Amino acid sequence: METNMVNNLNLKLSSKYSAFFLILLMFTSIAIAQKKPVKFNRITSSNGLSQNRVISIVQDHDGFIWIGTEDGLNKFDGYNFEIFNRNPDDSLSLNDNAGNAMLVAKDGTLWIGGTLTGLSKYNSATKTFTRYNNNHSDPNSLAEDIIVSLNEDTNGNLWIATRNKGFDYMKVNEGKFIHMINMLPPDYKIPENKIFFIHQDKQNNLWIGGAGKIHYFKISYSQAGVPILQPIKIENQILKTAATSIKEDNDGNIWIGTPGEGLFRFDYKDKTLKKFEITDGNTLLNSLIIIALESDEIGNLWIGGLPIDDNPDAERETVPGLLRLNIQSKEIEKFLVDPKDQKSLSSNRILSLLVDKTGVLWVGTYLSGLNVYDKSVIKFSLVATDQDETNKIKGPIRGFYIDNNKILWIASQGGGLISYDRSKDKYEFFTHSENEPSSISDDIVRSIYDDGKYMWIGTDQGLNRFDKKTKTFKRFYIDPSNPNLNVNGINYNIIEIDKMPGYLWFGTNGSGLVRFDKEKETFKKYTYDPEDAASLSSRANHVRTVWYSKSRPDELWAGTTNGINILNLKTETFRYYNYNPKDSTSLSHPNVLNFYEDKRGYIWIATYGGGLNRFDPKTEKFLRLTQENSGLPNNGVYGSLPDEEGNLWISTNNGITKFNPNTFQFRNYSVDDGLQSEEFNGGAYYKAPDGEMFFGGIKGFNYFYPSEVIDNKFIPNIVLTDLKIFNESVKVGGDSPLKVQISKTDEIVLPYWQNDISFEYVALHYSNPSKNKYAFKLENYEDDWRYVGNVRIATYTNLDPGEYVFRVKGSNNDGLWNEEGKSIRLIIKPPWWRTNLAYASYFVILLVGGFSFDRYQRSRIKSTEQRRAQLALLRAENQRKTKELEEARQLQLSMLPKNLPQLPQFDIAVYMKTATEVGGDYYDFHVGMDGTLTVVIGDATGHGMRAGTMVTTTKSLFSSHASNPDILFTFQEITRCIKTMNMHMLSMCLTILKINGNKMQISAAGMPPALLYRDKTKLVEEIILKGMPLGAVQDFPYELRETEINPGDTILLMSDGLPELFNKEKEMFGYERVMDIYKNSASKNPEEIIDELKSEGNSWSDNKEPDDDVTFVVIKVK
Repeated sequence: METNMVNNLNLKLSSKYSAFFLILLMFTSIAIAQKKPVKFNRITSSNGLSQNRVISIVQDHDGFIWIGTEDGLNKFDGYNFEIFNRNPDDSLSLNDNAGNAMLVAKDGTLWIGGTLTGLSKYNSATKTFTRYNNNHSDPNSLAEDIIVSLNEDTNGNLWIATRNKGFDYMKVNEGKFIHMINMLPPDYKIPENKIFFIHQDKQNNLWIGGAGKIHYFKISYSQAGVPILQPIKIENQILKTAATSIKEDNDGNIWIGTPGEGLFRFDYKDKTLKKFEITDGNTLLNSLIIIALESDEIGNLWIGGLPIDDNPDAERETVPGLLRLNIQSKEIEKFLVDPKDQKSLSSNRILSLLVDKTGVLWVGTYLSGLNVYDKSVIKFSLVATDQDETNKIKGPIRGFYIDNNKILWIASQGGGLISYDRSKDKYEFFTHSENEPSSISDDIVRSIYDDGKYMWIGTDQGLNRFDKKTKTFKRFYIDPSNPNLNVNGINYNIIEIDKMPGYLWFGTNGSGLVRFDKEKETFKKYTYDPEDAASLSSRANHVRTVWYSKSRPDELWAGTTNGINILNLKTETFRYYNYNPKDSTSLSHPNVLNFYEDKRGYIWIATYGGGLNRFDPKTEKFLRLTQENSGLPNNGVYGSLPDEEGNLWISTNNGITKFNPNTFQFRNYSVDDGLQSEEFNGGAYYKAPDGEMFFGGIKGFNYFYPSEVIDNKFIPNIVLTDLKIFNESVKVGGDSPLKVQISKTDEIVLPYWQNDISFEYVALHYSNPSKNKYAFKLENYEDDWRYVGNVRIATYTNLDPGEYVFRVKGSNNDGLWNEEGKSIRLIIKPPWWRTNLAYASYFVILLVGGFSFDRYQRSRIKSTEQRRAQLALLRAENQRKTKELEEARQLQLSMLPKNLPQLPQFDIAVYMKTATEVGGDYYDFHVGMDGTLTVVIGDATGHGMRAGTMVTTTKSLFSSHASNPDILFTFQEITRCIKTMNMHMLSMCLTILKINGNKMQISAAGMPPALLYRDKTKLVEEIILKGMPLGAVQDFPYELRETEINPGDTILLMSDGLPELFNKEKEMFGYERVMDIYKNSASKNPEEIIDELKSEGNSWSDNKEPDDDVTFVVIKVK
């Protein structure tokens, strides 16, 4: 495939890279106000991609991403791949496994050009393909089956470039192909084997990329609709090499990529093709065979290709295959493989590029699958600490300051004081040296303050005065007798009060609140005194932070480990606010870390353990905001900074949150948004004069302008992806209820017995799809939406006949919901004997039968009186038994739960097939307030209505006792109740299982053994618990078994219906056979396990109806 394209080029280029000329991809970027890290998510065959050479990428109108590889066409919804391949025995399958070129037409049709076997059109309604191939006997067929480029004209017809036979124009409605020779002027020649792309631009002119030349035509049409191409001469259309790629950006600019000649841009005004010169970037562009070009919505041009001197047998780590070009500033950025960074580009050899509707960039590589980059995901710039390399910040971050020279000063816990010139990306480190008295006193730095002459640095071992001119430190110790004592440790901030110049105030780890006289170089301590009720309240003399407000000129507020201490600067006495467990309007926690006063006079207090507090000075009441009563992500709150919109940006032990004090709404951010980690640090928050914010944590620090942290505003399209009946996907066509695929269906009609239904759905938004959320409801069945997190399946069991509407809605990763969502009408028909026609027939039959019977009686009344009476009795008895059997069946089914528990840690599936005579099987679930899952499965003795009565009784008793953690007590109570009710020798076999966390309890009364599959050992444990059926023996000593379960473990509960199933030779299926089948299938999901057991049972019984109910409950731990 690749070598043919290179031969077309006829260039003097090394054969080392010739194998890659055929493929397409990539992109470059512009400089932005804040340089956020570019992180790629990698998708390969290990994630489900059919093959790792990604040749082409497109997005259809629904939002699905289509990926063309050398071995299969992939449809991707953000979670799963659906793969289409060529099937030689199926003329409706894909024409060619290799998707060399793809196009989504204006009408939504997907076209796929193959490398060997022609053109395919995807029929989305039926998931089939229409094939188009070259036919030597048909002059109106495709010129050649090797396709290199596809494009569409304004009439919805196709331009098709082939490898060796020039290009075609396809009249789509007629399926007719017009060949190149019939559209070009007689004297205009284009070598048939030297075409690399074809493109009709927004001006309705045609571009064709060839070897040595760029061809440009004006298009007109004959009366028959045949294009007439008139060449347009443009300056610089003759090239030394070739035109290998083209892109028309959002502004209508035409960009042409070449192998080794760089990038060209077309000027419509003077019809000139000009080389796009880039400062310090021409060498990069000239070193590439540019195969792919793509533009994004903010004006970047992404450029992808292969290095000119590429070695196809080795990954080049120094030559970029992906570039981002800022068209306006002409700045260029390169992206390379970094073996140490799994979020870097996976390959330097790029074949294809796509920017989707949401702005997500998709990068196809030569042998390393897909790379996906979304600029909206990374919302915060990051500097990570590095414990291994030199010249990097070490340790957690404790504080910041930006001086008048725009130098960022960083307090590091373990790395000393650091200056960072961000304009030059230059660090300078100031660390402690035992032999240098003018060095900093300790490498654990917690606070920074600049008084205009000196910088004052608080460390774990004293106060330091730093002279930036001489770069020397002078040390001051609260207790100079031992600098290592905790009392010398200075906490989160140092302040100076305007009305008391010359004094520094700060909190310490053992010396209480401290005032330092800069002139006299002396300390004054305010500490706890048990004899003084107005002294500091913290017995440990631990003051976290200090705060001063001009609105309270005579007070200094101190956050301590024992509440808020407020120092009267005149009297030097304290008053307090502290936590009172009996007063919900008191401070929520005694450990206070930060203060902020808003424009309305409210004071916001951060606590470690009690969340955020709003203090009203007028009422002296605290309003508590915690993770329990609000959207606050964690009760460990470190600090808050206000933005220009009045929001507070708050660092916590679970990320950063933006809080609106007016609406009390929280917007939470996590590592997925670019944070250094979930955990931040006390004192590590700073707002620069220009509004830039800094937050530090255990793995580095983040910086950002609040106005630039923007949520993704793209509303995802919601699509139904599958319909399952009894856990089996419904195929399209034939006798299926689906005549077209579920995403194109508005209404489903089902018979009454197909009432176990599942809908699968997806929100097509690729910015971290794992954070997309969903909600659904079934109208005429439930009133409220079920918010199910990221669960993408809705299951309903035992639905009654009727008309329903299933609705589903979803959100993107930033919580923006598509409220309209997707809906589908569901009709479940009643059984034939419950239709209006059936009732009318019953009435007619009754009338006719009555009349006939009356005439018969009159003629034979004397001779057949006794016979008629006997016959009537037999008929009545038969009707009674039939009615009883049907009532018992309906009673049994009504006892089953309508919905399965939707729990994130479990995947649950159930199955029940009732016998010809109702056997009394039963299952049920209960989820306790503490999250305990209780599962019950049982089998009533006997058949018919008596068994149904026992199931009803058991259902009621289970509902009453399900929340009781004592299974054995539940057994005793059920037995007692059954005996009290005098059920005439009836009893109930029952198994009860409880799961809380990874603990499982199970007990059984006369039921088959439970089977527990251990994922770690790949073995099945048979849990045999002997015991009499409930109701048989009072106070029977039932056995309770306890064990631990882990992710991947699977539990099978069953009745005796399958093990005791007989075949036509009267052989029993047996428990050993059940265990063998389960062991071989236990690694699958619960639905597939049940399918295996059902299939084996049906084969054993030759699909005959069972004599006893068959029931399974399968639970898999996620």
